[in-house]
Amino acid sequence: MSGARTDVVNGFPPWCKIGLGVLAGACPRHSKGEEPMKKLTRRPTRFKGITVGLDVHQQFVVYQVLDRKGDDEAGGRFVADHTGLEDLLTLVGRRKVQYVLEASSCFLWLYDALAERVGTENVHVAQPHRVRPIAASLEKNDANDAWWLAYLCFEGRLPEAYVPQGAIRELRIATRELRSAVNRRADLIRRLRSHLVQMGLRLKTKNLHTEEGRAAAWSRLELLEGMRRVAVERILRSVEAGDEEVEGWRRLADELCKGLPLVQTLSKEIDGLGPVTASIIYAELGDPRRFHSAKAFAKATGLVPGLRESAGRRAPIGISRAGSASARWAFTRAVIACMRCKGGAGRNVKYWVLRRSGSRPKRKVIVAAARKMAEGVWRLFALGEEFDLARAFPGKTAA
Repeated sequence: MSGARTDVVNGFPPWCKIGLGVLAGACPRHSKGEEPMKKLTRRPTRFKGITVGLDVHQQFVVYQVLDRKGDDEAGGRFVADHTGLEDLLTLVGRRKVQYVLEASSCFLWLYDALAERVGTENVHVAQPHRVRPIAASLEKNDANDAWWLAYLCFEGRLPEAYVPQGAIRELRIATRELRSAVNRRADLIRRLRSHLVQMGLRLKTKNLHTEEGRAAAWSRLELLEGMRRVAVERILRSVEAGDEEVEGWRRLADELCKGLPLVQTLSKEIDGLGPVTASIIYAELGDPRRFHSAKAFAKATGLVPGLRESAGRRAPIGISRAGSASARWAFTRAVIACMRCKGGAGRNVKYWVLRRSGSRPKRKVIVAAARKMAEGVWRLFALGEEFDLARAFPGKTAA
């Protein structure tokens, strides 16, 4: 297809002279007789079959087919429905094939259809954050996107995203809807307080989800008039409807967790994690044992800071945010829950954060504590180690 690269040499396009020279060992240090550059310890294994890259859109899907040698074989596009997919499957035939697509807002139906045909092991999903250079290319088009996805998968270097199956996917849907409902309700409460403050009124309680809190809010309605009264009344009714929606999703999530013992273990063994936050972490990241180390699990949360070095100067940067935003939210809320503890093991986290907040921004310290907590979750399931807060967050636990 026009726009797709076909002139690839030894796994690199011809313009990538640096990559060709480095892999061949022709680096300046090596040519002078010094120690060679450090090589990759894990060589990727190439797939012995054809590779199909798919750039998925709501209306159509662009595909690019690479043969066993990584050369272009075919390309085109089809309508984004099951009939169009059948046309692609007919083109591929009965050959050994692997498919690759990018995680997006409309990829899941195609993933499920392909996984049913060729198995989940032959359907790969790229992590959007880690293939961002494709989207930032100066020659970006749908054909190039599909080609690069297929090429990275052919080389065995595709950064893959986690796609849950079965009950875990159901739990992910329930927890995301639960969090969305909680956020909408919180926005309504902020609007309510804003209306009252503008009229010089305040609520006597911070919790509007109890009978006392609702009665206090409705009592303020009698002091208002005009459109302000209409707005506050409608907000109060929306808050009550939001309470019912939140409780409904929470009950559904609890029912799903009964069949997932790892979620129950997570909420019992890790201080600060409750049923909701434990459900979110498991639904977003899956079984922690699928990661090879605690650092890898922490990276999947996006809580790991980055580092840039140039000309001998090192500069730390913010967290990567490459993982699930919901998982990051759950771990940071677990730390905040520990900071509200007045007793128990959660005080270790509380005083650890308070001690380090004197010389650093408090938000950064909370993120660091959340990262340590994420590593403790991996050790709990992968190694069977009890998450000792006194060891993870050393120091005095009382003032």
